[in-house]
Amino acid sequence: MKYVFATFTKTGNLRYISHLDLQRAFTRLLLRTGLPIKFSEGFNPHPKLMFAQPLSLFQESVCEVAEFRFEDECPAEEETLARLQAQSPEGMTFTKVEYSEKKLPPCKAAEYTLTFETGLDLETFQALFAGEMPVVKKTKTRETTVDIAPLITEKSFAKTETGVALRCVLPCGNEYLNPSYIEQFLGDKVTDMRVMREKLMF
Repeated sequence: MKYVFATFTKTGNLRYISHLDLQRAFTRLLLRTGLPIKFSEGFNPHPKLMFAQPLSLFQESVCEVAEFRFEDECPAEEETLARLQAQSPEGMTFTKVEYSEKKLPPCKAAEYTLTFETGLDLETFQALFAGEMPVVKKTKTRETTVDIAPLITEKSFAKTETGVALRCVLPCGNEYLNPSYIEQFLGDKVTDMRVMREKLMF
């Protein structure tokens, strides 16, 4: 049995579908390919499918990775890539397929480009990231104020036509930082934030 790692984009109108909807759409896509997919056992068999790092609603990515399994007979990686691409909707482009004997390792971090609409100039905007960045993180049981500044690494800023773009690395795993917390910290200093995930780091 082989593990299959499929890298794909989730852009355009696909940013409006939730992770749960993506799972359902991806399952239907796999069924249409005719590939030798490994299914779960029981009364409701379904493809054994997982994603490296779930993407939040309204966020885009050019580096999503889905893991599923094949039975013993596997077509060439190029054929699998072509079959996946033939069934993919607009905004989902498959860029790579890899086979492995082992499961996908945990994702440690991700690189993002965050594009902000703001009236602030580049220097003023950049200065906001120089000190503490307190935000309120909510769980089912409590609210905690956290300084997210140490979690935002490899920062670089650039001026855009409507504001500022920030390229940065954010942690995944136990210390996962959703880009939405950066928008929460900035508050009314920005009127919009566009999120593009550029790279997953394992």
